[in-house]
Amino acid sequence: MSQRELLQPAGLPTTPFRTAGLRYRDWVFVSGTMATDFQSGLPSEIRGNEAIPLAGEHVMIRETRYIFQSLNAVLEAGGAKMEDAVRIDSFPVTRDAIDPYHVVRRDFMDPPRPASTSVAVDALLAPGASTQVELVAIVPNGELRKEGIETDKIPKPLGGYSPAIRAGDYIFLAGQVPTDWKSGVAPEARVDPNFWEGNKIDREARLTLKNMAITLEAAGSSLANVVKVQVYLADIADLPRFDRVWHEFFPENPPARTIYPIRALGVTEGRIEINFVALRNGGRAKKELVKTSSARPSPFGETQAVKAGDFLFLSGLMAADANGLVPSARANPGYPYDRDTAAAQMVDIMEQAQAICRAAGTDLRNAVRMLTVHTDLSESYRAAAAASAYFPDGPPATTTVGVQAPLQVPGCSVMVDLWIGL
Repeated sequence: MSQRELLQPAGLPTTPFRTAGLRYRDWVFVSGTMATDFQSGLPSEIRGNEAIPLAGEHVMIRETRYIFQSLNAVLEAGGAKMEDAVRIDSFPVTRDAIDPYHVVRRDFMDPPRPASTSVAVDALLAPGASTQVELVAIVPNGELRKEGIETDKIPKPLGGYSPAIRAGDYIFLAGQVPTDWKSGVAPEARVDPNFWEGNKIDREARLTLKNMAITLEAAGSSLANVVKVQVYLADIADLPRFDRVWHEFFPENPPARTIYPIRALGVTEGRIEINFVALRNGGRAKKELVKTSSARPSPFGETQAVKAGDFLFLSGLMAADANGLVPSARANPGYPYDRDTAAAQMVDIMEQAQAICRAAGTDLRNAVRMLTVHTDLSESYRAAAAASAYFPDGPPATTTVGVQAPLQVPGCSVMVDLWIGL
């Protein structure tokens, strides 16, 4: 029986196919949150007096405060507090939104702040919004306690967040980029343009993964215990060279992995950012790879999913096989309007996810977190409607973003990342 409880605090606006968040056991997941009423864009109290636009606080400060107030309301509805947040992800559409986000985050969150990832996307569902924020928190109970992890063996991030957070058997690593936080891309990750030697993504990925291995060691874990990885590439064409480095660090039993094409990272010239979910050494939760012939193998060789304690972590899914976009989602050039390709892609993705879930002993209806990437946000409503049939007890905490960059497979316009309760 599902232990999911949907969270929709009174007064928070919502839309079809969306919940503000959910509680699963002693975990609280908050959907991607924007400062919007889902009707008129930014609410009037955020826009301010448009006749005197420079009066009062900066609009992005007001916007971000609205977001954190909403996050706090969902956490309270789930029995958690802001201090219990273990992971926070933000998706700005402009670099200008990052500093206001950091300013307000410091107002709402004291150290140890949650492990943080911020990557720029091209579009959000609310056109006037400058950023979207999602959150994972715990309800402290018994061994499930939050602990910030610091180490002086890697450069200290400037944003004031924790490099890693340990919560029970889980370790959440913040998004790391190949920097020394002094000179942009760190010298050892740069390629000298004067010589025909070296590759940018190779060097940046290797330094990033090396620093993440050091952070894991400080947190009482190792690369062998990594269960879920999100990789953000500023140029999706870097994927083949990145994979060479990936296999060096994960030669066997690799974690579930999702790769996102994004517009920009926190380091201006950086090409990659990575975050981890891992298990601590010697904990009760164990890493178990899931493989089933009932679902297609990934064209890029990713592990289909990993079971780890309370959760099943799936690799990113697209409606793709070895021949590209699956036939059921392809439009007929001679009769191009005979199907809704976005909905067809989502149905295929959900069917693949369901097959993996059942092989792991769970069901897609137990999904707790879903991040959906679209290359065309106008497809999002139709795709969400198609997905809703697979969540009869209500949707997971959901974040939706738009990217202009192509996905890894030509023709695919939808990608989904899922965490499932076990």
